[in-house]
Amino acid sequence: MTPDDRAKRRGAASVTADALDLRIMELLAEDGSLSYKQLAEKLKVDKRTVSKHLDSLKRNGAVRITAEIDWSLIGVNAFAFVGTMTALGDEDVAKLYEFIKNEPRVIEAYSTLGSDEYFLVVLDRDLQTLREEVLRKLEPLTADLSTAIVSTRIKRKDYAAFLSFLRQRREGSDLSRAKEPSRKSGS
Repeated sequence: MTPDDRAKRRGAASVTADALDLRIMELLAEDGSLSYKQLAEKLKVDKRTVSKHLDSLKRNGAVRITAEIDWSLIGVNAFAFVGTMTALGDEDVAKLYEFIKNEPRVIEAYSTLGSDEYFLVVLDRDLQTLREEVLRKLEPLTADLSTAIVSTRIKRKDYAAFLSFLRQRREGSDLSRAKEPSRKSGS
């Protein structure tokens, strides 16, 4: 993410998701191919209601429908998490950002706080190619490079479970507020 991207993100309006929004996102996180009609049936609401909520979430950028790909089934067998630091000047940082932006095997990249300044997710067909064609090109652009190769996935991304957690927590806090006795002034 470039400094410009971060500035745009900070300026973006925050979306307030209600319980229905969270439930729609939860269902889509489980199965992104659900139609508006199927969502409406599962939620026991009108299709127009689903359309209004989902269109708003999409328009505001809170929801994007994408495909999850099992890379190993199509011959992509090297999945690496790469952490790096840079003590270099602005010109060299710009070169690093340019490399990250233009290298298609870097599928995710983050600027971080902590032991690494940048965190990348890199894919390639095998470890040797990843090392020779991606990591070697990264080394001169960084002050330190550490790589962790994924050997076994323990848990898939589970956005649905997290959205369910958020919805339940919000419903719980709404219930606790409703149960609180109203306070009268002067008591």
